[in-house]
Amino acid sequence: MCITTLHLHYMSKQLLKATKQILTMSYYKNDQARSGQVVHGHENAVATKLLEAGFSETNKKDYPKLGKAVLKEWARNSVDTNLRIALADMPLGSIIVQPAGSQGFPDILVRDFDDRFIGFECKSTKNGTCPMWNDSLPRPNAVYIFNSGKYNTTTVFLGHDVITDALQSLLDKKEQEYKKIDNKYKKLVDELDIHNRGWQQKARKQHFQYGGKDKTDYFSHTKRTICEQNVLNFVK
Repeated sequence: MCITTLHLHYMSKQLLKATKQILTMSYYKNDQARSGQVVHGHENAVATKLLEAGFSETNKKDYPKLGKAVLKEWARNSVDTNLRIALADMPLGSIIVQPAGSQGFPDILVRDFDDRFIGFECKSTKNGTCPMWNDSLPRPNAVYIFNSGKYNTTTVFLGHDVITDALQSLLDKKEQEYKKIDNKYKKLVDELDIHNRGWQQKARKQHFQYGGKDKTDYFSHTKRTICEQNVLNFVK
């Protein structure tokens, strides 16, 4: 084994160290102040754990080829060819916070010491037990860090441990069928808008989980320990 390989093998343990520290975190909220400014308390706390474990922070502005389209492609199918082109100069063992902006995925992009790109997504709830997904679904190979004020603790899981590819595909198919219906009625509404007022109706996509705490409480769920161990194995 060459010296470089030995170095990468050793240094890749830093992500495991950071993840173990993240699991000890108490509640941090991500909140929106009255001014409209979003305060990323949880996200910044996670970034701090990564920096304390030996990672360095780099700025998205240094990588002009890193656009939202590149990140969306990577998030959708986990193929990182274009991501690697865009981030060819990103140092091993570094992170970018909000590479796709405050509302984009991931919250933190990690380039590990062993040259893997991993998305960290920070979810936080004051009184709840289940993440808010809104119009997105969990990305299969992303690490989700979920933080609850109710339990004042943190858990972690991989996207593919909470939703299967088959279920993702079914929900995607359902969305496409909704779009066809929506387009059909948009045309009909336009035809009946004789007062020329521009009326329309939006069909908002929103993903959520329901069915009682046995399904939706990420902290008391029977598979919590398995999910956390899977993350530890994944980052290791």
